[in-house]
Amino acid sequence: MSQKRYWVYTGHKKMPVKLCERKKVSLMNTVKAMIEKTSKLKEHVSRIQIRQGRVYLYHLHEPHIPEGAILTKPLIDGKYLEFPLARFTIYDNALTDCSFDWPDSSEKFMTLGEGSLEECIKQAEESEWITI
Repeated sequence: MSQKRYWVYTGHKKMPVKLCERKKVSLMNTVKAMIEKTSKLKEHVSRIQIRQGRVYLYHLHEPHIPEGAILTKPLIDGKYLEFPLARFTIYDNALTDCSFDWPDSSEKFMTLGEGSLEECIKQAEESEWITI
């Protein structure tokens, strides 16, 4: 006799907060101000993007490209590639429940820390994972 298998609901994963346009602008200003207070992030963050309750930080890198190489990403200004540096996932509008995520080589994110947005940015600043 075979056993029946059942799916058991064990709760759901936290979902990022939905942000209105006004909140996105406010969040962008907040993140820019926090990054300006850091040394490593201030130097290396070239672009900030907010989408789907997450804040993405990008940096530009000037790679050595071998002759005849086929690029999967377009060059910016003819010589730079843009790569994700870090991601902050926001779970509440008060910015007190967030996570600091780092992209691995395949650009899939893994969580390295949690806390308020300010704490997560501080964790990113002090992280040994962010090397440029």
